[in-house]
Amino acid sequence: MSAPATRTAPSAEACAAADARASFDALRPRLDALVARYPARGAALLPVLWEVQTARGFVTPQSVREIAAYLEIPAAQVEGVVTFYTMFRDRPVGREVVMVCKTLSCRLRGAQDVLDALERKFGIHLGETTKDGRYTIEAAECLGLCDMAPCMLVVDGERFGDLDPEKAVRILEERA
Repeated sequence: MSAPATRTAPSAEACAAADARASFDALRPRLDALVARYPARGAALLPVLWEVQTARGFVTPQSVREIAAYLEIPAAQVEGVVTFYTMFRDRPVGREVVMVCKTLSCRLRGAQDVLDALERKFGIHLGETTKDGRYTIEAAECLGLCDMAPCMLVVDGERFGDLDPEKAVRILEERA
């Protein structure tokens, strides 16, 4: 697979804009309803992170601190979960995140060619976002579609398999 883009922290402006999109106080009623479903506050970390990310676009450093204080857990625990799970973002991404499977079944059936074609078509590398903010291309661990390898997932949940480079590019062009 292509080398991932250099990982840089999001700009202060991007973080401020995301944090302003939905204040933590405005999110609190929804978060309280989530936390009420769990036996301990900290057990609600995943759904709370998802709710905050959905509202703000990604999990900012301020979000990490706010969630930690709200759930009464260490900020390092929140940060660890954000950086462990690929479903959480700690920097801005495109409106559509395209995940190309990188596991053995997909690699053997042409995943690298699919990824290369998408990078060429959209002028970005793995982990980068198009200038118009439409697409971010990422490599993913198994997407559970080994019988349809190579495959990709567009993060709205739509899955595509039995790809070749042309088909992958065509699918994304038709979504535009």
